[in-house]
Amino acid sequence: MRRLVVPLVVAATLVVAQGALVLTAGAPSLAASRPSGPVAGAGGAGAALGADANVDLATAGRLDGSAGIAHLASVTAARSSTARTTSEAQPAATVERKAQREGPAYSYPVTWGTPISGGFGDVSDSWPRGHAGLDFNGETGDPVYAATDGRVEYAEFNYGGYGNLVMIMRADGTQTRYGHLDKIKVRKGERVNAGDLIGLMGNSGNSSGSHLHFEVRVGRALTPTDPAGLWTGPRPGIPAKPPAWACRNFGC
Repeated sequence: MRRLVVPLVVAATLVVAQGALVLTAGAPSLAASRPSGPVAGAGGAGAALGADANVDLATAGRLDGSAGIAHLASVTAARSSTARTTSEAQPAATVERKAQREGPAYSYPVTWGTPISGGFGDVSDSWPRGHAGLDFNGETGDPVYAATDGRVEYAEFNYGGYGNLVMIMRADGTQTRYGHLDKIKVRKGERVNAGDLIGLMGNSGNSSGSHLHFEVRVGRALTPTDPAGLWTGPRPGIPAKPPAWACRNFGC
């Protein structure tokens, strides 16, 4: 019995001593050893939500406040955060090549769901040569967004019928026009990104009601092409070739 007790006492002494050494050295606590990498978003497994991720809680709250909306908001923020981290880690040339493969940035010019009252190519007394764009019916003061990145070429009242007009030119030669605005929110020469607020919908110029007249023009002659091609075409963000009627009536 004595032979058994002695080894046990020695072992216990060693365990206590080892514990004292660990405490003295300052072993990390569970809180301090938490992983610094991705954190799952609301609703379970998900990608990273960085510490600086922006979740639009106000928008989520205006919908229905459900866990599904919260999860969607967290995943959206996580993807944005992850994409930003990835791009920062890559050389600029690599990021630029990737952007070229994926196509240029683009955005819907009005709030999604705004009804269209005038189609591209429609012919009427108002558009005898064919309607050069799309007309979005809305309320005066509704937001109007830049459909593409680019530089503002024109931002003032136009006496040719457009009323308050903003024109934005992208580096690849795609020009977008936003007519009949109530207020212009950008200046000539300013650089904008797709999705930036550039004006408020209105009824200025040759207009019979509050709406946005939106055009996409391409090529050396700045020929109008179907604006819907920016977001519904085979290569989103890249405008389609102008149709034959547009070339006949506007030049190509």
